[in-house]
Amino acid sequence: MRIRNLLAAAVAGACIAGVVAWAIPASAGGPGPGNAPPAPAAFPHMDHVFVIMMENTAYADLLSPTNTHTTFIQSLANTYALGTNYSGVTHVSLPNYLAATSGSTWGSNSDDVNQAALLDHTNIVDQLEQAGVSWKAYMEDLPSAGSTIAQTADGLYVRKHNPFLLYPDVYNDSARANKVVPLSQLTTDLSTNDVPQFVWITPNQCNNMHGGTSACPFADSPDDANQAALYQDGNDFLQTWVTAIMNSKAWTGNSAIFVTWDEGSFADDAPFGPNDISGCCDSPILPATPANPATGGGGDLNGGTVYGGGHVPMIVVARNGARGVTDDTAANHYSLLQTIEQNWNLPYLGNASDTVQVHSLRSLLANQ
Repeated sequence: MRIRNLLAAAVAGACIAGVVAWAIPASAGGPGPGNAPPAPAAFPHMDHVFVIMMENTAYADLLSPTNTHTTFIQSLANTYALGTNYSGVTHVSLPNYLAATSGSTWGSNSDDVNQAALLDHTNIVDQLEQAGVSWKAYMEDLPSAGSTIAQTADGLYVRKHNPFLLYPDVYNDSARANKVVPLSQLTTDLSTNDVPQFVWITPNQCNNMHGGTSACPFADSPDDANQAALYQDGNDFLQTWVTAIMNSKAWTGNSAIFVTWDEGSFADDAPFGPNDISGCCDSPILPATPANPATGGGGDLNGGTVYGGGHVPMIVVARNGARGVTDDTAANHYSLLQTIEQNWNLPYLGNASDTVQVHSLRSLLANQ
């Protein structure tokens, strides 16, 4: 497959002047923590927020009625609420996880977990703990609570999909790090009604639809058996855990589950680049001529390319919320973070504070 340049479509759906202004990391004078206005009166407060982050699969592929391997996912999208114009912030995976939990990619377009030492930034854990909101992150196949291993020998767990253990003020603090636990702990917590207010769930490399291990190889073509297996793995994982959550004692009030994918699909042949770079809402703009530190030249955003993460679904399952609702408002992982912050009246972090471009997912929660 050939990488498609979707700059024109992305520009048409975004205010470029705003993107340019807010794409600067806080460390370079851009947005840092901001004051959050009170949540709108109609905002349906959630007792429990569950985020399930899947991987690398395009909206059209997941929700096509011809895809017989994603029937549960399609059922959720049709029954509850669906953001139809949602995208990843950028490529590759790791910066999307940073965006969703700290409001910025911090200039990263790399999956290198050695970046962690440079990610000493205010993040959602800081916010939640300051506000007294309980939290826990559940990582499938994490060897032990707080482990900073880059990946397991079988490749099923990878740290790049675990944003909590990428922030130094989390992984260097044992009390915080020990709240990042193997997914198996969620079974116990659901059965004992010991589920925190904020829950993040990362599946393993098969169940998140990423693939690339001996247990679930990458697909050689969009319709081969490996791809079908990845679709089915992710579909079955979501059916298991969404059902378990909805049948637990933690499913109270207007508790909600946010199911999304970090970014769109990648090509199955060399150079294996992203199939979709569309984006919105403070996705990075790559300048036409990269900056040259030696001369101070280049770096002009005029004529650059929006490097978004591609079109993916955002499915919201709210206990007392929307049913059969769709919303085509442009949104991305900064919108998810903003929505979580609104729920607990937390200050907005980074690009979540850009209320000109970044809109919350409130419409996917409210009763119609």
